[in-house]
Amino acid sequence: MDPGPLGTLGVGTPFAIAAKVAKPELIRFNLPVVGVVGNNAAWNQIRYGQIDKYGEERDAIANEPLATRYDRIVEAMGGYGEHVTGPGDIRPALERARESGKPALVNETIDPNVYSSGTRNQTMYR
Repeated sequence: MDPGPLGTLGVGTPFAIAAKVAKPELIRFNLPVVGVVGNNAAWNQIRYGQIDKYGEERDAIANEPLATRYDRIVEAMGGYGEHVTGPGDIRPALERARESGKPALVNETIDPNVYSSGTRNQTMYR
């Protein structure tokens, strides 16, 4: 199951559904799974390409959604959610998420102006 060059754009849930269909004996609910979202409130894979092609003055066109609190969505669904804003907060948040025994999500605010090496090195923009 290879998501390809845009693999960070939402394939986790469909892959989980496919795994359940392929292996239905797996437990479906209340798995103590801990997810982490690096939340930059930007579509940086697209934004990077737009800056490269059209310049900095057009970088925000349709690429800066609101900073969604995914941790609150998980809490509303009965799981454990936590929002963190600094690197030193990540490990303790992960430990609390694991200790909760619930499906959990740590939503980490990250800088939208820092691009991953994967985004910077992609050839899809050339």
